[in-house]
Amino acid sequence: MALYFTSGQVARKLHVSISTLKRWLSSPELEISDNRNYNGWRLFSEDDVETLREFKKNSKRNGKRF
Repeated sequence: MALYFTSGQVARKLHVSISTLKRWLSSPELEISDNRNYNGWRLFSEDDVETLREFKKNSKRNGKRF
């Protein structure tokens, strides 16, 4: 069974705000699945979290601040 995380859990894991996470998700260069639970909340797989972690690292390297 795959493990999924909510937006709040992912934001805490990455040490960013939920609004920052949502802003990142609107970026066309990110390819994150759009899985949702029965309440309509967005769910992230472990691979999605790793992709976001890399996105954060690359953004920091390019001088962006969070």
